[in-house]
Amino acid sequence: MIVEKVKVVELTFEDGTKKICRGGEDAVERAWGIYPIVSARWTGEEETMQWIPAGNEFSDGSTLGWSMEGE
Repeated sequence: MIVEKVKVVELTFEDGTKKICRGGEDAVERAWGIYPIVSARWTGEEETMQWIPAGNEFSDGSTLGWSMEGE
């Protein structure tokens, strides 16, 4: 399991709407390249993200205990 502390960022879009991004710096960079974002501001908050990489497979080939449909 991977544990990472990330900054919470407020994204402002061209139309003036604002959204909170909690995915870390990489998520902000991806969003910036996809959506019409004009600014990103750190809110001063941090959150802890936890995940298991998809590459963690069990001996039966399933990922995280899930098997492919039809198997």
